Amino acid sequence: MRFMTAAAFFSFTAAAAFSALAGDASPAAPTPALAMPNAATLPMQPEPNLKAMEHTSNSNLVKDAPLPGDFVMGSKTAPLVMIEYASLSCPHCAHFSNTTLPLLIKKYVNTGKMRYVMRPFPLNEPALKGAVLLQCVGEQDSRRYYAFAKVLFDAQNKWAFDANYLANLQTIAEVGGVSKAQFDHCMGNTDMEVKVLKVKKLANDELRVPHTPYIFIGGQVYDGSRDIVPMSLFIDKKLAELKQGKQ
Repeated sequence: MRFMTAAAFFSFTAAAAFSALAGDASPAAPTPALAMPNAATLPMQPEPNLKAMEHTSNSNLVKDAPLPGDFVMGSKTAPLVMIEYASLSCPHCAHFSNTTLPLLIKKYVNTGKMRYVMRPFPLNEPALKGAVLLQCVGEQDSRRYYAFAKVLFDAQNKWAFDANYLANLQTIAEVGGVSKAQFDHCMGNTDMEVKVLKVKKLANDELRVPHTPYIFIGGQVYDGSRDIVPMSLFIDKKLAELKQGKQ
């Protein structure tokens, strides 16, 4: 498994250039082809019933997390693990990444209480190619995995729903320091694609992942509102259980 600190995630040297790309610099003339809803218009989610979410997975994918192939954000000694199955073309995933996740990182990952793992669950071809890019850059430098993931979600509307998504993805990659030759090699690397698809297949077969984002916290499915208050309540409950178990 590969670890990085939460601080490194936010201070990664390419973040400034990525931020510019997500804001003003966009790939040339998009031709909409894969229309998806804007995350800002997504319906409000109901408040969670904590009792209704007491579904614990017995799968090793959750029980033994983080796994050797995972990219892990946070301290190795953090007692709690949060796993998110995400698709890079999923507006709900982008909304979570851009709103609640940074608050969770600040509150729980930065403080050594929780580790965070994002696993790929691509729902279409653009998401698959984006996940392959993350796998390529992450295996070269684990710090870049979450830096690239953040930018791909930030700039989702600029690449994921466009007929020219591959060219737009290449533009983002180049801004992040990936050369055209490296990008082409990555996109043609069937081993990387197989790795990503294997993660998805295992999640389908063992966890029956029904949608993205799909989140496990402390071995249990979290299927409530993905806002900071209800998620904090759930996480605090799990941390209290762990603390009580040690007494």
